[in-house]
Amino acid sequence: MLLLSEISLYPATREQTIASWKRTAVEWGTGLTLEEYIDRELVGEKEEFARGGKQITWVLAPRNDPTTLDFFCSCETFKRKIAISHPAAPGQTEPTVEQGFGYGIASVFTPPQHRGKGFARHMMRLLHWVLSREEYISTLVFPETWGAPPDRVPNAGDAFVAVLWSDIGPKFYKGCAMGLRVGTGEEGGSGADGWVVRSPESTDWDVRGLDLPEVEGGVTWLDEESAKRVWGEDTAKIKAEVVEATKAKGKTYFSFLPNEGVAEFQWFRLHYHFSKYVQNPPRYCGLRIGEGGAFATWTCEYRPCLRKTLILTRLRANEEEVERLMAEVLKYTRNNGLDVVEAWNLPPDLEKALSIFGGVKVEREEHLPALKWYGKERVEWMLNERFCWC
Repeated sequence: MLLLSEISLYPATREQTIASWKRTAVEWGTGLTLEEYIDRELVGEKEEFARGGKQITWVLAPRNDPTTLDFFCSCETFKRKIAISHPAAPGQTEPTVEQGFGYGIASVFTPPQHRGKGFARHMMRLLHWVLSREEYISTLVFPETWGAPPDRVPNAGDAFVAVLWSDIGPKFYKGCAMGLRVGTGEEGGSGADGWVVRSPESTDWDVRGLDLPEVEGGVTWLDEESAKRVWGEDTAKIKAEVVEATKAKGKTYFSFLPNEGVAEFQWFRLHYHFSKYVQNPPRYCGLRIGEGGAFATWTCEYRPCLRKTLILTRLRANEEEVERLMAEVLKYTRNNGLDVVEAWNLPPDLEKALSIFGGVKVEREEHLPALKWYGKERVEWMLNERFCWC
């Protein structure tokens, strides 16, 4: 049995990255051949959400053989910009605003021969130490029983926050804490928890048999290029809204931003799948109505033996606009042979306005959004929607 001090976390070599894809294809490559799955990853590396060092594959491996292809487990991270707004400092009247980086974590995977030995938990504990800001980890002591800390590497080590979407419940990742309080020998303080689940709520509308109102024209359909422009406009609005939320509530707020490939990731990842085996797949990934900036973007999920779902990735509308907007979304869903529309964490005002279409609010059992904030303050996650999932 290896000691924790004998293993560490490393950025994957090219050979290890490809080996990790071959492993995870079994779990997440439904509907694709191994060659298609690897091609998807190769194409994805060149997209805006990944290129320039934004995407890193990590492996947990022996310190005496860090490049081995028999590594114990692996994961991926995606570097993304966030907007942050802190309450006004003493003597000031306006919130403190900054732009920083957050990381999305994906594809946490341990092959069968290495399961049940605590490797994934330790990998996730070490991941904090390569992602978080120096000023935060300097308040913690790296546990002696873990050996030396993992090396800090380029394109990481500047995170205000790291998030993931758990498919194994809320407890495992919460238990992946990062270390010890300065001056103590016990786990605790700001490092006491790992990733904590926040608001895993969805609203679902079954469009089969749903009576939908006739809506006048004025719809602009969004393909990938026009959706990118809309997400760019949306980003500027989100930055302002984070500040307004802090002013109204007196709390620290942050939000991921949908531009620079973040929201595009949703369409790319699932479109690659369904475009391979769905006849006449949906052409558009969003729509906007009117001149006020109301829009919705989406991706589509086709999983064997499950309902075919149009998942709203981003929704912007006020109470007067959202009924018309959603009517168009629901019709598009039904006209393209899908069964359900799903939205994550609808604001209360929109939830009330959309009650005309029924809809069922549920607490999800998969894709549970969980965050680790690398700071002392309590934070609120604005726009905990599907657009930032990975």
